[in-house]
Amino acid sequence: MKRLLTMLLCAVLAFGCVSTASAKTMQDCHRVTLTRQDTTQDNKSVIRVWQAKTAMQSVDNEIAQIQQEYVDRIGSALPKAANTTSKNSRLDVEVRYSRTGLTWLSFVVLARTTYHRDLVGQELTTRTYDMTTGSRIRLTDIFASDSEGWEILEDAVRAKIIEYFPDEEPDAAALELACSRGQLEQTEFSLHGMSLVLHLLAEDFYPSHKTLIEVPVYYPQIRDYMTDWAQIETDNLSYYKTCAITFDDGPARTNTTTVLNSLLETGTVATFFVVGNRISSYQDLVQREHDEGHAIGSHNWHHGTPDKSSAGSLRAMPGKVNAAMIKAIGIPVRYDRVPYGLYNTMIKAGVDWAYIQWSMDTYDWRGRTPTTILKNVKKSISDGDIILCHDIKDYASQTTVKLVEYLVEEGYLFLTVDELFAKDGVTLQPGHVYFHCDNGDTSIKK
Repeated sequence: MKRLLTMLLCAVLAFGCVSTASAKTMQDCHRVTLTRQDTTQDNKSVIRVWQAKTAMQSVDNEIAQIQQEYVDRIGSALPKAANTTSKNSRLDVEVRYSRTGLTWLSFVVLARTTYHRDLVGQELTTRTYDMTTGSRIRLTDIFASDSEGWEILEDAVRAKIIEYFPDEEPDAAALELACSRGQLEQTEFSLHGMSLVLHLLAEDFYPSHKTLIEVPVYYPQIRDYMTDWAQIETDNLSYYKTCAITFDDGPARTNTTTVLNSLLETGTVATFFVVGNRISSYQDLVQREHDEGHAIGSHNWHHGTPDKSSAGSLRAMPGKVNAAMIKAIGIPVRYDRVPYGLYNTMIKAGVDWAYIQWSMDTYDWRGRTPTTILKNVKKSISDGDIILCHDIKDYASQTTVKLVEYLVEEGYLFLTVDELFAKDGVTLQPGHVYFHCDNGDTSIKK
């Protein structure tokens, strides 16, 4: 039955935006161009709007209308602030976009209000479309009314809300409402390479917090409970190769910001391995990484070789990192990348983390240019690779754009580290080391 549906879909799409001969490359209906426009108001507050252009004018119009409503309602209320970067008053109306299958495209319109770099308000609206028709896809198109998928979503939402801010209790009534069937059907969501993500506002459950609560549910958990149409449009391993782009050593004020802009422009999710003692100084950037859908891991508390620290101080490291991380985004990290890749000392000391290495080193830390990096990636990249980059490097943004543009045309879909392992049902275990993930193989790439 599924094979027949797939054949029928491909036949239909052949007359639309998708060419079956290029089914593993970027589809024309998936192409999005993002441009940003800044407006400085009379009181020196700034409004930045990321404008999207897609293959469907009706989609562009609806996204623009949602953005304009945010600008009209929130922009006029921005307080006055000094006209400097560190004492800003601004509204950023972003557009996160992500593709799945051959025709579906998701958008998250995110309105972030900041004052002196502190996040003071956040709202979002999501849309998912069939980009051959412009029709909107809802959760009720993904799960039939009697599907067991709704129970999986309910369990995921409940568990994730409780996981956030572990020292605080969520509002009980709000928690129960969020898990109710009627509310689930209306929950904001987006579809990614290997996950359906439900988007919630943290302040609905924890009133003093303005970040998002992101609830990822990975396709292998739910595809059997989806409608036939949704199963086809989430069968990404049949259409694409996969990889994960990762960034070490940050955050850094200028370079991490430009990397995040490049990821936004290219519709790419990444994984950031952040240095723990930098979180408090750059909390706004860590929050942005989280709220823009990227995964975050640890890069130890400080960027030093672990063999210069005692076993006791190494074992204390997760507590220090997670205290700073929970203050910034509400949840602890699940895995670590040790500076210089020296994971043996951490394991010997009994540090309770899973360790993520890499299988594709860009050597950007040697100062290589984006052109040189791309040339070497072309020679060595393969399915399931974890790509090592550094968001503190001056060329990081340009390198990101070059890598993404090349690899999506080569049939790659970018996943977070979590998605990369979830696609093959691999559960990350403390004390284990992971280099890539290709059909469940996580060892050093031969």
